[in-house]
Amino acid sequence: MKPKYFLFDFDGTLVDSRMIIVNLYNSLAAKKGYKLITNDNITYLSTLSVKEKCKALGVPRYKVPFIVNWFSKRFYNEIKALPFNEGMKALLQNLNDKNVPYAVLSSNAQKNIQAFFEYQNINVPAVYTSNRLLGKDRLLNKFMKQHNAKPEEILYIGDEARDIIACKQCGVPVVWVSWGYDAVEAIHETPPDYISNTPDELISLLEGFING
Repeated sequence: MKPKYFLFDFDGTLVDSRMIIVNLYNSLAAKKGYKLITNDNITYLSTLSVKEKCKALGVPRYKVPFIVNWFSKRFYNEIKALPFNEGMKALLQNLNDKNVPYAVLSSNAQKNIQAFFEYQNINVPAVYTSNRLLGKDRLLNKFMKQHNAKPEEILYIGDEARDIIACKQCGVPVVWVSWGYDAVEAIHETPPDYISNTPDELISLLEGFING
């Protein structure tokens, strides 16, 4: 079935927030005694699940919600330094021009995401957020309920294994993009419906659905 709605992850998928996140994390890790993210371990960490990342960095899992909240409050000050990933701004502009329904579903704070799009002068139809790192299944269900949409009428685009897992839980088809936070090794147990290795591949895939 042709999707009626495209739903995008924010960090890693639409925007390249890696260095902002790493710098924020390391400033907290230095205070709390967690292991730092460095050039020597960042590639390895990208192959791990959220649980495995916490173990590797010495971060107690029960602290994750507090860390996410801490990140969100400080991320706002970095908005002007946050770049789009290649081709993603043009993709959203094209969706707007064609009146294609889409939204952003993210674990980042709504305030941060809206401030970014305002700064970039992009009018995104809707932004759904949750401060739960593993709560995207709830966001997907909320979106479907509000829009009276079936899972097969949605296509989610994300970059992490947790995105794929949330979509599988809801029966929503999912595209995994390889330029984000998780390496391909992190998703071998949760294969997505589609893989895009370059922005051009993603654009071609979505245009195929739009024009098909």
